[in-house]
Amino acid sequence: MRHRAILFIVAMLAACGGPQKSATKQPPPPADTTPVVSRITTPQIPPVELGNRPPNTPMTRDNMPFFDAVTYCELATGKTDKTYKGPAYEACVEDQAHYRIVIGEAINAAQFLESVVVRCAKASRTAYQGMWYCMNGQLF
Repeated sequence: MRHRAILFIVAMLAACGGPQKSATKQPPPPADTTPVVSRITTPQIPPVELGNRPPNTPMTRDNMPFFDAVTYCELATGKTDKTYKGPAYEACVEDQAHYRIVIGEAINAAQFLESVVVRCAKASRTAYQGMWYCMNGQLF
């Protein structure tokens, strides 16, 4: 009877993947230190408007890239809000306005190269929010 109980316990351990003596720990993969550059091939909806500036004119808050935040937020929140332009839409519009102000102040303070601002505006699929994260080297 005692042999059967031991055999039963051994069978249970084997079935549950019990202790494995032959298993060795794998070292973690080495961390990749190269920056990730995303190449998004989907079109922007709505597309960024870069505007026209006279030659040799620096970028400022007044002529920075422009996103139609209303259209973006309508499309982004259309499936989550129960009513047209509901609470998620309102929060989205407020966030976009806030990011636009912060980006405009950063551009006026010359915190970012104009080429970075333009590249991130073209790459962003989440309007000003994605543009801000891109300009700061973060994925979004």
